[in-house]
Amino acid sequence: MAALKLLVTGKPGVGKTTLVEGVIRELRESVRMAGFVTEEVRGPTEERWGFDIVTVEGKRGQLARVREQGRVRVGPRGVDLDTFERIPLPVRVGRYGVDMEAFERLALPELARRDVDLMVIDEIGKMECASQRFCHAVEKVLDANVSVLATLGIGLHPFFQAVRNHPDVELIRLTERNRDTLVGELSSRLKKAASSKGHDRD
Repeated sequence: MAALKLLVTGKPGVGKTTLVEGVIRELRESVRMAGFVTEEVRGPTEERWGFDIVTVEGKRGQLARVREQGRVRVGPRGVDLDTFERIPLPVRVGRYGVDMEAFERLALPELARRDVDLMVIDEIGKMECASQRFCHAVEKVLDANVSVLATLGIGLHPFFQAVRNHPDVELIRLTERNRDTLVGELSSRLKKAASSKGHDRD
């Protein structure tokens, strides 16, 4: 069985990250994985302060924070305020300043790994695609003999369209109606693909 390249799309808030996290839990004991998920960082009143990325193995890094009047709002994740304010953040996406150095430092080594059966990328979004190195790494993963489970942002970003048009990609639209069944379905397919790859190594 060929490696699967599964890209999950859907409107914001439909549960793409929740789906990916469910698949990770299902496969953690049976499939070798690398990659990352994106987690919201919220304050005590549930106001969104930004985003972190967290690798499959639990390493955490800052992706973006809201900046207001030159200051970042500090959340419960232990943001390094002094460092964040001292380093210029020329990359902006909407109201967020993107910490490109921190993102690339954590994400790129994950995407370069080839000792795994499944690469998790949550997400291929506007913030992440501000990094040309990230886009190049995603292209290489899609061409590699490793299964991919990724979430893909909506919109007309040129790289989004390039990924959608990759010949090996299977687009999966997540909705409120199918999200409860997709964790099991995708986990089963990815486990079977990993097992087949293991037999090929033998």
